[in-house]
Amino acid sequence: MTLARQSGPKGVDAVELESISEVWAASVLPRRKLGAHKWGVGGVVIVAGSPPFAGAAALCCAGAGRSGAGIVSAALPRSIAPVVVGLVPEVTVVFLPEGESNSVGLRASEAVAERLERSAAMVVGPGLGNDAATASLLAALFGSTRVRGGIGFGTAAAGQEADSPVGTIATAGKPVVVDADALNWLSEQEQWWERVPAGLLVLTPHAGEMARLVEADIDEVLAEPERIALESAARWRQTVVLKGGRTLVASQDGGLVAAEAPAALATAGSGDVLSGSIGALLAQGLSASDAAALGVFIGCRAADRLTQRVGTLGVVAGDLPLAIAEELRALEELAA
Repeated sequence: MTLARQSGPKGVDAVELESISEVWAASVLPRRKLGAHKWGVGGVVIVAGSPPFAGAAALCCAGAGRSGAGIVSAALPRSIAPVVVGLVPEVTVVFLPEGESNSVGLRASEAVAERLERSAAMVVGPGLGNDAATASLLAALFGSTRVRGGIGFGTAAAGQEADSPVGTIATAGKPVVVDADALNWLSEQEQWWERVPAGLLVLTPHAGEMARLVEADIDEVLAEPERIALESAARWRQTVVLKGGRTLVASQDGGLVAAEAPAALATAGSGDVLSGSIGALLAQGLSASDAAALGVFIGCRAADRLTQRVGTLGVVAGDLPLAIAEELRALEELAA
């Protein structure tokens, strides 16, 4: 994909960069009615984690739970399930098969699809790793006709092919947060956005992942993040969260908002928490752009809150979920 200096739907140069405000955040905050049921307030499926990166799945699940998801289903290889459940005991587990073949990935996708039928949203990508079995899983989810190698449950030869032109995401019609290794896999697929209905995805790349997605140099992304985020969201017809010191949320219709990301967020796993948080907000009925903007806002505010307690250098990603819950409480009080 070559990014030309062309206007998006509203004109890249014409769009004002707005800050995400506290008043707006309170106005879109999900509400629960008395007598609500865990499935009724929003179930989210988290497809994340592999033996080297079990923590990514745990952080994503914790972010989702603390952001209001009624039930979090973690789709995990059986070998890491005890680790994730030990860290986040509230999750329910969808056991995924393990192995080194494409058939393993296809069977895994069937298990994910079954749980997604009852759930309201999905997150895919954090800590999946890189092998052929996971590439096959992602191909089945996104509807790719080509697998170039991989991503998570073992080691397998690259270059195998799978034929799944219509994927689970398109069939289910549920919103999906796409992060980390799933983004890297998408960057290897030709015109992947043509196989996904418009408006279903929230993509959450950092600058390096965005550079791979748009086939640009990372310096270009860093130099013109607003233009690249807007043009990418318009071309892909999805919502894009471009993470950085100033995190941008670009919607497919040309909207662009931003939040200043505290330096404390420059720590491993903070993006996994953000993905889970956005997934939970999607599951509770927010639109893709609203869920993305609110997730970014509360995540940044949570980091600010933690910085006041432990300083910039002492914050770790595991601190964020509870701080996010505290920010949500503050917004609930503002909205009351």
